Amino acid sequence: MSLRSSGTTCAVRGCHNNRTKLNLWLKQECYDHKPLTKSQCSCPQWFSFYRLPTAEQDRRIWLRNLYLKKPPKTLYVCSFHFVDKKPTAENPYPTLWLGYYRPPEKKRRTLQRKDTSTVYTDEFGGTSSEAVSYRDAQIRDGSNTGRPT
Repeated sequence: MSLRSSGTTCAVRGCHNNRTKLNLWLKQECYDHKPLTKSQCSCPQWFSFYRLPTAEQDRRIWLRNLYLKKPPKTLYVCSFHFVDKKPTAENPYPTLWLGYYRPPEKKRRTLQRKDTSTVYTDEFGGTSSEAVSYRDAQIRDGSNTGRPT
């Protein structure tokens, strides 16, 4: 069963954190505080989302760091991509695991062409390397000249 996104999804390329995953995690039972769920206990949250800032300078730096050609209307970045797990005064921009440092995946495999040329010896003892079809080979062989025997 695949998890359908609820609309709040991390905008970083390759990051699959979304609100649905977070809600499922919050409904699980906490291991440290056994009868309580993770949303009821005092344990830190797995991750959280932060919106694009409203200040124009900060917006430009965020979008440049995320390297998005067409950013979505409402842009969210999860806490995995911040140094302090949230935007702070010292590290206000997402800088970790932004998804564009690894090479892009190859869409298709490349076709390897085989060499179709053959080496043959003619009646004078010389060798030649050229593309020869089956019909050409029969004619050179003399077995199928098209003449009645």
